Amino acid sequence: MIEHCRYASPSGWNAIARRPASHTRLHADVTASFVVVGAGYAGLAAARDLAERFPDDKILLLDAGRPGEGSSGRNSGFMIDLPFAKISASSDPAQRDWQTRLLGYGRRALREAVDAAGIRCDWRDIGHYKAATTVGGSRKLAALAGTLDAHGVEYRMLTPDDIRRELGTSHYTAAIWLRHCALVQPAELVHGLLAALPGNVQACFETPVTDLRRTQMYELCAGGHRVKARCVLLCVNTDLPGFGYAKYRQLTAYTYAGLTRELTAAESSRLGDGPDWGVTPVERLEATSRKVSGNRLMLRVGFSYRHELEPRRVRAALTASLMARYPGLPPDAFEHAWGGAVSLTRNDAPILRQLADGLYAVSGCNASGILKMTALGHLLAELACGTHSPLLGETLVFSRPSFIPPDPIRRLAVGMQMQRFQRELIGDRA
Repeated sequence: MIEHCRYASPSGWNAIARRPASHTRLHADVTASFVVVGAGYAGLAAARDLAERFPDDKILLLDAGRPGEGSSGRNSGFMIDLPFAKISASSDPAQRDWQTRLLGYGRRALREAVDAAGIRCDWRDIGHYKAATTVGGSRKLAALAGTLDAHGVEYRMLTPDDIRRELGTSHYTAAIWLRHCALVQPAELVHGLLAALPGNVQACFETPVTDLRRTQMYELCAGGHRVKARCVLLCVNTDLPGFGYAKYRQLTAYTYAGLTRELTAAESSRLGDGPDWGVTPVERLEATSRKVSGNRLMLRVGFSYRHELEPRRVRAALTASLMARYPGLPPDAFEHAWGGAVSLTRNDAPILRQLADGLYAVSGCNASGILKMTALGHLLAELACGTHSPLLGETLVFSRPSFIPPDPIRRLAVGMQMQRFQRELIGDRA
């Protein structure tokens, strides 16, 4: 029996989505040319790509949950296409150059899809802030500025007065603004991409795949029905080990987010001058934040290995983070709080591979889901079709995640790493 990720709380982004896509379950046995399992950014990109390549073939897209309730509808909505700005940025120039091309490809593919279908997802090309809250973080930010200078990348260094005026808080010790980011409402992007799929794609939700085997064709048990296909693409991210693959190449972690109710004009004025902005931290374990639509605040805080925290603990962490940044806001301002699972690899490499004849998989978002997984979904479809672009060739070279030992060693290693990050955070503030 294949197990699937189940969340304790619904996504706040999905709860406020204005145009949720209609959906249906699988109601009968079916045969398709291609089955794509997982309707996140990778699965949606792969299904769209296959449908356009084979307009006369049936493409079946299956997902265990509801539209927008998977990890793709639970992230923070940042689309950063500059590897330097990531906490886990590689020091290998060749890998950084490849990441730049991969993220750029994902951004172009998404932009074309959004424009072609007129998808309304609050796409805003407004850049983002990279901020520090500690002495060590300020040093890292200065080092990042040096890297940006060396590569001719435009940025703006903020003064303390700039930070207070633009972000409405004195919580950050230093910050820079980078152009290389767009912000979206992630659940609305998922709904829009789903509604815009070509007509030869049949999308079925609340239809978990519980068995996958191969005879003359691949046979899947999905939602209690029998599905046959000559080719299967697994775009299930954290669920991939449940299908029997990549158990020692990826691990599952949870991060947590909260979205406030619509704030009053007086409350919103405490969040700085701009109608919308986004901040990512330079320190690990620090919070990501966004001002949304001029009158909501989103915070993403916390980390847990393998299992989701209880909702009350999530809300307590969110409230503490809110009060540290905006003590003038009411502590009960969060209307929604939720967790989201991410698949992490040891060396930040994605998983993109052919598992067997006619069976393909992608995983390892490494907390860069929207652009990276969109690009990898298209490349997975390309791999399944037997065509090889230069970018696919590069990606296969860099898609070699390192070995991760099993539990209990894995759990101990993750715990020690988190303790080290926490000591650095606390020590630098002391």
